[in-house]
Amino acid sequence: MLNQVLQVIGVQQNEEQQMEAIYDDFQRPPKIKIAMMHAAATKFAKTDPNIDLDKTNVCPCCGLPAVIEEIPLCSSRNEFSFNGSGIALYFDFLVFSGVIVFAYIAISCGYNIYANSQGKRCSLIKSSIADKCKTDFFNQFSLTNDNEDLDEVRSILNFISLIVILFLTLFYRRHISKIAMELDDAAILASDFSIIVENIPRDAKEPEIQEYFSQPFQNETVEFRKLCIAYEIQPYLKLNTQKQLKETVLTKVLELEAEGKQIPKSIPSRVQLKEEIDKISKELDYMEDHRATIFDFSGICIITYNYEKQADNVCKTFKATRFKILLDQLGIEQNEFKKFRNNNLLVRKAPEPGDIIWGNLGITIKEQYKRTLITNAMTLFLLAIGFGLLLGLSYAQNVINKNISKGSTAETVIITLLGFASSILISIINVVLAKMIVKFAELEQQATRTDYNVSVAYKMGVAQFLNTAILTLIINLFIQEEMISLDQAIWQTGGLNSDVMLIFITNSITPWLTLLLDVNYFYKLYVRQKIIKQGENCKYTQNEANQAFEGPTIDLSQKYAKLCKTLLFTFLYSALLPVGVCFTFLSIVCIYWTEKYLLIRRDSKPAPTGSAMAEAMIDFYIELILLLFSLGCTFWEWINYDKIHILTWLQLGFSTLHYLIPIQKICGCIVDLGIDNATIESYDEKFLTFYDDYDRRNPVTLDAAKEKWIKIQQETVQPTPQPKTSNQIKKYHQIQHITTDSRNSREIDDLQQLQV
Repeated sequence: MLNQVLQVIGVQQNEEQQMEAIYDDFQRPPKIKIAMMHAAATKFAKTDPNIDLDKTNVCPCCGLPAVIEEIPLCSSRNEFSFNGSGIALYFDFLVFSGVIVFAYIAISCGYNIYANSQGKRCSLIKSSIADKCKTDFFNQFSLTNDNEDLDEVRSILNFISLIVILFLTLFYRRHISKIAMELDDAAILASDFSIIVENIPRDAKEPEIQEYFSQPFQNETVEFRKLCIAYEIQPYLKLNTQKQLKETVLTKVLELEAEGKQIPKSIPSRVQLKEEIDKISKELDYMEDHRATIFDFSGICIITYNYEKQADNVCKTFKATRFKILLDQLGIEQNEFKKFRNNNLLVRKAPEPGDIIWGNLGITIKEQYKRTLITNAMTLFLLAIGFGLLLGLSYAQNVINKNISKGSTAETVIITLLGFASSILISIINVVLAKMIVKFAELEQQATRTDYNVSVAYKMGVAQFLNTAILTLIINLFIQEEMISLDQAIWQTGGLNSDVMLIFITNSITPWLTLLLDVNYFYKLYVRQKIIKQGENCKYTQNEANQAFEGPTIDLSQKYAKLCKTLLFTFLYSALLPVGVCFTFLSIVCIYWTEKYLLIRRDSKPAPTGSAMAEAMIDFYIELILLLFSLGCTFWEWINYDKIHILTWLQLGFSTLHYLIPIQKICGCIVDLGIDNATIESYDEKFLTFYDDYDRRNPVTLDAAKEKWIKIQQETVQPTPQPKTSNQIKKYHQIQHITTDSRNSREIDDLQQLQV
């Protein structure tokens, strides 16, 4: 890989040998300068556009430029677009979340807090349960403290809040669509010219596929450029994993030898490990050279055309959806679509090359749905376990209530501590849910990282919301040893008011505080200082040092899930405890600035992502948030007043209609941005600028494709006495694209972000 990196940046052979001499993954002691160079190359920052790549400013480990421009902390979110639109749109989603929360605070929250604080619920209770009601912080600002008749002003303001948030949602959809289109027009990538085709017959051969997709579509001819076949490469990946494990053991053996320690008998010798690694390497090389005969065809391929319009026309021709193909695989006949042999095809614009998880391709749509159902059932089982734990804590709270003197200071302290314990237990369960849901999503074997992240965000957000909001509600209102009214279950000491308010307070602090106090990051700082201090006596390898100097990675799926869980919880309980919405707003502000600071100053650069994640989150969560807001207003109003205002019913009906019907399509006059124009430039003209492409990402084709790309770079970019004309270059490129089929390798494409 190092040779290829150096060839691209123009380093001569004698310089290559010098660079190889100074870099080795398993070198001990590690070179601090290289580790620092790797830290700079992987930092979330722009590459300095005014530099020419050479051996002094490219990381020899990952091949990324190490001369960067740090982004100012107060910079616009649009400054993040150099890494794709995904990061910028996540921060836009944070801002949007803060805006809709603030809109509710500005319209309804102030009046609701004031009206609630003027109530005298506890002072008017004359029965034996009067000692269970206290006008404390938890009850004073709660809807249950309002003992007056149904408040019409409250219902009007809540309805206005819903309408305002709905329109903000429509404009936000327009905003992210506009950003996605602008970035798509500004950045011309391999995905603009490519389609991904699924459900091709498994026995189809490359010439047949190429001939089929070279025919005219939509009455227009197409210029076929490249075919990237996806194979079922699980055996290859397992063998490569074995090689990596043996390399790890070899590293440990070399460390013990360097320290003069005896190697345990259970560990193979250095010579034996090297022989086994060489043997596996030869097997991997053989698999790559004979991939067409060794690996089974997955039924999926990526096809590249010369113009984006041609790719768009092919997508328009095939109208089958994923669900229709599922029915087809279940034996349920579908409408006649254009077919490949007897198979309906799922054809769409291809995702980014780095977004595809090549090892997961080959899972049928039927199997994909089956795995999703199984993982959803497993998630529900985990929620049932969490429900049992919270129920046990509630039972302990009831026992203590019975055995302690009423109205005493001890009772107040113990009940408050148990409330905090409940909120902490909920947080712990949410952490466990997050880790297990990540494992469940891996079992689904999604085809792209975006699909994987969306699956994680869906499951994690909903599961944590159910655990935090719904289970707390059920335990407090419907599972009680004594028969009490619903409103008493809310305002009594240790009731729903105190539990929910403590969750609001906890959620306003823990999300951003745990980001700042990242244990893994501080451990990396410790390792860095240890490596620098030990110097020539350091036992870490160069690769381990590079990893220590690299910043933490970010996970957008978990960030979206946690934020959406907070929004769902907030709007469900906003009518009951409006003061809790203020805590949520402060939390979102702190999360925004904390994550922005960490991204710019601490985190490493994630893989480039598009707008699909943000669009999926707003499609799934925003309508649900509005529905829960209306359900909460209706439910709490009914419990407190025993009746529901007509405007509240109208609010519930409107939000239900909005959830069930795609109103954003009906209101297209607000959201519509016009036609997303296809890229005018051709693939032949732009492909030399693509530092990421499908054949350079496919594990069994990337090395051959990388070598060919480097060769074309040298022949085209490097000056020659008689440069080729544009027509000659275009013809040469066309021949190279169509005949791509040479030797391959297993490395990850480290050249994807090199700038020649």
